[in-house]
This record gives sequence, structure tokens and C-alpha cells, in this order.
Amino acid sequence: MRLLGIPVRIEPSFLLISVMVGAFGGTVMEMITWVVVAFVAILVHEMGHALVMKAYGFEPYIVLHGFGGLAGREGSFGRTSIWREVAISLAGPGAGLLLALPVFIALTFIPAAVLGGLSNMLGILLTITIFWSVLNLLPMMPLDGGNVARLLFLRFVPSRPRLPYYLTIVVAMASIPLSIMVGMYFWAVICLFSMIQAFGAVRALPAVVGVRTQVRPKSGQAVAFRAKEAVAAVKTASPNDDPLQAARSRFVRSPDVETGTSLVELFVEARRFSALAAIAAGPDGKVIPGGVLAVAAGAALEAQAAQAAVDLAELAHRRGAGVHASAVLARAFGKLERLDEAAVWIERALADGLLDPSALRTAPELAVLADDPRWEAWAAGPVS
Repeated sequence: MRLLGIPVRIEPSFLLISVMVGAFGGTVMEMITWVVVAFVAILVHEMGHALVMKAYGFEPYIVLHGFGGLAGREGSFGRTSIWREVAISLAGPGAGLLLALPVFIALTFIPAAVLGGLSNMLGILLTITIFWSVLNLLPMMPLDGGNVARLLFLRFVPSRPRLPYYLTIVVAMASIPLSIMVGMYFWAVICLFSMIQAFGAVRALPAVVGVRTQVRPKSGQAVAFRAKEAVAAVKTASPNDDPLQAARSRFVRSPDVETGTSLVELFVEARRFSALAAIAAGPDGKVIPGGVLAVAAGAALEAQAAQAAVDLAELAHRRGAGVHASAVLARAFGKLERLDEAAVWIERALADGLLDPSALRTAPELAVLADDPRWEAWAAGPVS
């Protein structure tokens, strides 16, 4: 469906998880109330991101999935800057707080007798929107606040790529015991996963990018073109340097298709797929073509790095890699035993132009779906 001109896709896992969480309420009506409230709260949050993306000239889309939502975008990265990216990140929590305002006014000034059954639903919606918006502002990746922290570190301390991940680890370690103490076990699990991913990023990224003198870019300057103005002097990598760090330094100095492709080739050869995904998802990484990332995603899957394959293939698909990326995503989600998402990407691969469905049906990662009755429909042709 489309909302305000923005495509919105609701994955089955979103409804499944929402119903499961809502079922703890005890009654069917409480479950329905939770599903409706969760849908509205998450959709408004992602619409906040998407509308600001659209204002900056991107082509946004929204996906609601099992553990929340995603606002993605198509378009040239040359139209953005660090401050615009900060605005995009803050727009989600901002939209949630804006939604909370009329809900609060309604609950305050309209008698409960007039609201009737809506009173309970609005009360839950008010709690969730405020709660989720505030938590999302924590400087812990991949939350919106963590992404803002990453962007600010990139703006002011670009030579230290590990700093936002150190901050994530500190915030997560402080949040986990506090969450357990107040009974927020689901949030404790989210913090734990964030901390694990941050430790992986710290191990994968260099401590220092080879910059001797750094000049801050002017406000509003496009990050993809910051190297010429932002870096006054960058040391030249010698043959004795670490080739991965040398490639990363060349890419930071001059982010373009050539340096990006060279960086991908070296990181794939070294099997540093998670680090590559982090770089490709960053501001400068927008210049790396989708086709190159799709090849890297396939290599990650062959190396049994399924989550990194998902991260790379999702980026590749957003950048136009089409069937090559969607086929990798189907297999990678199968490898991760996330079968609902695997099925979605099987259908998407067909929609993207996959001519031989048997290639996926016989893939070892999708063996558990080989006898799925939906293959008859899938094999009949592309799914719209």
C-alpha cells in the first residue's frame, strides 16, 4: 500500500510478533488493541523518517517487520549531508512525540465517558509513543540516537571510527541491569544484541583512519564530497601498511566508485564482511554500487556469514541490484531460519525477474521450504 505517496510493506512477521505480544494481555480485545496501537505507533515513527527523506529529494519506502520498522530510501547521496542525516534520524522520535501531544490533550480534556472504549487504547498509545521515542534517542546503535552519535563522531572526529561503537557498549552495559531491575526484559535483550554487534564492529574497524590534519567541513556540505575540503593532509599508504587500512584511507580521502570497488574486493578477500557492511551503510558508502555489494553479499553467504550477507544484500537491493540481491536475501534468511522473511524474498526475487525458481528451491539454505505448497504459485510466474 502507499501512504502520502510512500510505499509501505507489512511483513507477516510484524503481525505474528504483534499478536504474540498482545496475547499476553489476556483477552482478544486487549490483543487487538495492542496490534492496532503497535501498528499506529511504529508506522508514525517510520513516516517521520520517510517524510524528511522525501523532503530532501529521496524516494523513501517503509517496511514493518517482526521487531519494528524500517524506513529506507533510494536516490543520490550527493543530495544529503551529515546534518540532514541527523534530521532524518531525529524525525522518527520527533513524529512519535508529535503524535503523543494530541493524544495527551484528548485524554486530559475529554471525559472518559465520552471517549468510551477509546480511552484505554489512547492511554496505551500515549505510553508507547513517549516510551519508544525517548528510548530511541539513547546513543546506542542501531537506535536513532546511536545513529545521530555516529554521525556527530563522523563530523567532528572522523579519524576515530570505533568511537560510536564504544559509546554503544557503554550505554548498553548500563541499560541491561537497569532494564532487568524494572522488568523490561525485551529491552534488555535489544541492548544485549546491540552490545554484541558493537563489539564485532570494534574488532573489525581500524582504531585510527590515516588522517594527520583534519579540517571540519562547512555546515550542510555533502559528505560524499567532503574529502577535498575536509581533509587537509592525508598520509599516503606505503606498501608495508595494512592493505585493508590503506584501502579504507583511500576511500575516505576520495569516496567514489573506483575506490569503493577496490575496498570491497579487499574486504571480501579478507572475509571482513561485517566491517564492509558497516562501511557501505555509512555516509561515504553510498557511492558503492549495488551490483558490487550483491557480489560481496554472495561471497559472505558462501563464507557462512549469513547476517553480514543480509546486511550487504539489503544495501545492494536498495541500490538497484535487483534479482541478484533478492536471491541472496532469500538464501541468507533461510540460513538464519527466518523462513517468513525468506519466503518474502523468494517472491521478491521472482518480481525482480528471476527466471528459474528451481535455483532457489534447490538451494541448500532453503531446503526446509522445498516442499512448501507456495512453490506452485511461485513457479507460475513473478509475484506482484
